[in-house]
Amino acid sequence: MQQESRNAESTRSKVSELYLFDQRYRSEYGVIAGLDEAGRGPLAGPLVACAIVLSPDFNNEILTDSKKLTDKLRRQLKPVIEESAEAVSLGIVTPGEIDENRMAWAVRTSFKRAMKSVVDLADVFLIDGNSVTCLEAPSRFLVKGDSKSLSIAAASVIAKVTRDDIMLKAHEEYPEYGFDRHKGYGTAAHIGVLKKVGPSPIHRMSFAPLSKMYQTGQMSLFPLDPLNPGKAAEIRAARYYENLGFRILERNWRSPSGEIDLIVEKDNYVVFVEVKSTFTGACKQAIEKIDEAKLTRIRNAAEGWMSSAGYQGQCAVDAVLVTSNSVMRISVK
Repeated sequence: MQQESRNAESTRSKVSELYLFDQRYRSEYGVIAGLDEAGRGPLAGPLVACAIVLSPDFNNEILTDSKKLTDKLRRQLKPVIEESAEAVSLGIVTPGEIDENRMAWAVRTSFKRAMKSVVDLADVFLIDGNSVTCLEAPSRFLVKGDSKSLSIAAASVIAKVTRDDIMLKAHEEYPEYGFDRHKGYGTAAHIGVLKKVGPSPIHRMSFAPLSKMYQTGQMSLFPLDPLNPGKAAEIRAARYYENLGFRILERNWRSPSGEIDLIVEKDNYVVFVEVKSTFTGACKQAIEKIDEAKLTRIRNAAEGWMSSAGYQGQCAVDAVLVTSNSVMRISVK
């Protein structure tokens, strides 16, 4: 009898408090979905939200708030969580969207995007943090919910690892910033690089210190003291194409034939972009610099890129003129 009692006590100790918390909500509401996000504070990269419906019998005593776990543990837990989940959905908001609409909108939008694929499965969403309005689904907001609810903790782990992987991929494209180490957060080393080379296309220009270093206003990216106006114009042009749904393939791609400022792609259609800028309003003079000789160099460089990339699809050459308050697409022959 004593042995049975000890066994029962041992079994109870292995049931996490976070699991029991979820069970109380299941008994009251039915099917629950956990929801959390990662990436509110960094200077670069997206905001990533995750919504998850765990199997009612899933329990894990190690799983808790992702911030309390090492990267190794998070990566070990992620496939375990995904295999046991009935549904997992992500909601991603890009840096450009954050800059254009600010963080309150970005959080709400990331939640809505994550909810969309699981809303028909869940009777209620348990969401980490303070209340967010206009979510259009039954929700309960829990401060420090990722330390209370197993479902929210699971969502926090998947959101964190997903965002970290995005930043590791960004490091391959922009190695000078050290995204593999700080994942876009404002470390001293990160800010030091920003002061030397300026921002990348995935930096949040509305965040300090970038908002102080550059005239972000509502996304004018020219430096207050022209640190590198050409780079600032290219960043703004890249944002322009991203807002049109293009993916940035290359920036400042060089070949023996010449350099291409931007190479962008949408629906298997590649565009080679020449970027021009003017502070003074001398638009005509800036456009005149895109002469036939310049276009020939761009086309030759484009052929070099297509050969090296093995690309055989449709393509075009664009030019954009960036001024202090606009980005204009210029027709080229």
